[in-house]
Amino acid sequence: MQDLTKREALEFYGVLVVAFVVFMSLIWYNYTHPRMVVRYDCSISEISPDFPLQLKEACRKLRADNSLQKPK
Repeated sequence: MQDLTKREALEFYGVLVVAFVVFMSLIWYNYTHPRMVVRYDCSISEISPDFPLQLKEACRKLRADNSLQKPK
């Protein structure tokens, strides 16, 4: 009966160690491959000083392209 308890303990700690290694691997992967998405609202790009000039020009071009595609 004593061996069965030791075996169960070894299995438990083995699973615990494997889970910890997998968890740390996922954290490392997420840290080295960040998925950062920045979205800008083009409706306020003309009045906001926080928008870079390249972004303001891109918003103007996007608005011009969208106005040309609208049905009249």
